Amino acid sequence: MKNIWIIIAIITLTGLFASCNNEEEYTNTHDDAYGDVILKKMKMNGEVKYLPVFFAGGENIQEEGSKVTTPDGSEFALHSFWAGDGLLTSTGNMSPEFNMSGTYTFTLKFDDGYTKTLTDVMENTEMEIPVMNMVYDEAEQTITLDWTPVSGADLYCVKLTEMDMANTKPLYKVPLIDKSTHSHVIHLDGSNGWMRPVSEMQQGTDYWVVVAAKKVESGTTVSGMSHDFQINSCTKMSFTY
Repeated sequence: MKNIWIIIAIITLTGLFASCNNEEEYTNTHDDAYGDVILKKMKMNGEVKYLPVFFAGGENIQEEGSKVTTPDGSEFALHSFWAGDGLLTSTGNMSPEFNMSGTYTFTLKFDDGYTKTLTDVMENTEMEIPVMNMVYDEAEQTITLDWTPVSGADLYCVKLTEMDMANTKPLYKVPLIDKSTHSHVIHLDGSNGWMRPVSEMQQGTDYWVVVAAKKVESGTTVSGMSHDFQINSCTKMSFTY
């Protein structure tokens, strides 16, 4: 009987040591992390510009030390932004020509000290920019938009932003408009689509209204999530509130 208890004790201790070793050897490889580059093609004041836009995310991702390296070797730091915790973004260099296709390398840092490297490819494709008409009715407090259909677009998005929109939460945004729809009315009353109070708008101040045609990456569900896009082709028009 004594021998039996000795055997049981040995088995139990062996299991405990194995459990401890497994815990020590476990490394969180942050498999939920992603890095994505999209092409933003925009028309402002009659000029067409191209801009690579970077998105990265993952649980407990850290701004400090996270970066993206472009195909030509340039590095850009990734930063937290208004969309929330676990999300980072940045932009590359703007160009009047589309000369930025290739492989982008994301180096992502996490709060447990783990570093993850991911790559994403920007393909050598683009879309036309929607041609937009805008009517601002001050009396009715509406902005009526219509635009030309864009071949290859999976969805449209409408935004109203401050003139300095970099890393700034839009005042108004409808991120997922069906590709068969080519018009939209913004009601300046704080109803559906408003992300910030209308009261934050200042009379006599200029604002951007943006219509974007977007194509999602191959195999991705059309959801309106920014990091799922392949191309964001947009036009901007200003109005004075």
